[in-house]
Amino acid sequence: MPYDDLVGELQRGLDPVSVGAFPDGSLDDYFRLRDGETVLTSREAFATTVVEGRDSLRLEHVVTTPGGQAVNVAQQLDALGDGVLLAGHLDHDDLAFPFETVSMGAPARVNVLLLGDDDLLLVERSSDLTAWTFADLRDALAGRVDAFLERDALCCTNWASVPGLPAATERIAARNPDGGVFCIDPGTVTARQAGDLLRSAARLQRAYDVVLSVNTDEANRLAAAAGLDARIDDPHDSGAVLESIRTDAGVTGVVVHAEAVAVAATASGTVSVPNLDVEGIVTTTGAGDRFSAAFARSLAAGWDWELSLAMGNACASHYVTVGETADCDDLRAYVTDNRQS
Repeated sequence: MPYDDLVGELQRGLDPVSVGAFPDGSLDDYFRLRDGETVLTSREAFATTVVEGRDSLRLEHVVTTPGGQAVNVAQQLDALGDGVLLAGHLDHDDLAFPFETVSMGAPARVNVLLLGDDDLLLVERSSDLTAWTFADLRDALAGRVDAFLERDALCCTNWASVPGLPAATERIAARNPDGGVFCIDPGTVTARQAGDLLRSAARLQRAYDVVLSVNTDEANRLAAAAGLDARIDDPHDSGAVLESIRTDAGVTGVVVHAEAVAVAATASGTVSVPNLDVEGIVTTTGAGDRFSAAFARSLAAGWDWELSLAMGNACASHYVTVGETADCDDLRAYVTDNRQS
């Protein structure tokens, strides 16, 4: 089992890799939603209260944390001991980190309603992020842009909220960097954005080993953009659709991270790793970002696909059930306790 091998790697200690994460950032307020004294713990319960005509629900503030996909990625990588450079939208006093950062403008503001296994995000977008271009990245890095682009792995996040990313990736590819792994975790893209993403991924593949890290809904949007009739209903049976997306884009791999399993389509075939045997959910918001971070750094460290998927699953599951980003010691104990027999 790959989780036995993962425990062994964690016991020996990870060799750090250099990773860059960009371009978003947010400040996230988490809330429970109450109907009187009852905490609403699902979207269905929320919908029922609205349909039944409730005029007033109470927000109970839980915590304010740094957020955004790139921020989540960077926090996971730092916890694992990697060398991280976060280029995000971080202009706020509450967005300070123990690793290296550069800021390209104001963050988004996000209210997260904690609703069991399907949190609801209410987003106030950042005009700095929607107007972002490659020039902002270049200027923020002040002469270090080539070194940033040539880190062992780059995690490019939140395609859905950053209109400037297609043009920016064209600029990146034109610089012809000596690239490593380029992991794109796009967020909830529209049909047009999905088409742009596939074309951009093909351009980036000239300089990087490009991997698309998506959930099942995002994979289905990419499949539609590629002109495929098939769609994923069961992640366990997603290999053929993922391989068609991978072939259409000409990239190194396409990965689906789902609740029960992670599946990757690669040039050598399909790889599947079941998730850890865990129960209980604290929050799902940010778990996919931690999967992408751990998975990308593991590929960049030279791990095989199966072990890299196991690493991604473990970091995501720890965050979902514990509500905290795992370091290596946390992760070793967690995997030991929860790996399937």
